[in-house]
Amino acid sequence: MIQRIQTLLLLLAAICLGLACFMPIGTITTHEAYYLYNSWSLQENIPNGAVIYPTYFIGLLQIILIILALVSVFLYKKRSLQSKVCLSAMLVNLLMVILMVWIYPDMVLTKLPQINGYQVVNSLWILLSLVPVALFYFANRFIIRDEKLVRAADRLR
Repeated sequence: MIQRIQTLLLLLAAICLGLACFMPIGTITTHEAYYLYNSWSLQENIPNGAVIYPTYFIGLLQIILIILALVSVFLYKKRSLQSKVCLSAMLVNLLMVILMVWIYPDMVLTKLPQINGYQVVNSLWILLSLVPVALFYFANRFIIRDEKLVRAADRLR
């Protein structure tokens, strides 16, 4: 059934990930300039600043997670597959958060010769990318609970 609690949780996860696509991940401070780091690029922190390095991989992961959440909503007749999609989305989301907070800034900034002596300050908007992990987890718990109810009802027949 599409009107279950896990549907609301999965839709909330898709909305959070959609909003996180457009919010800044953090700022990078060097001796020369300030840079804004978001899901799509690393750019100078001025209006219409020049894009220093594209970071579209994070944005693509967020779009893939949105698609996984929406696909999972419509798999309500196949609860075991819905649970697997939900678990994989949760793991990909955790990987994405680790990637955008720790791995990607160091990997990108070491490739750029004009940026040395940097300091990364993460934004509070990064919490918007962590909320879907919990939402996927609780949606998966409700999916498993529904599957147990259906199996118990089948035994009674």
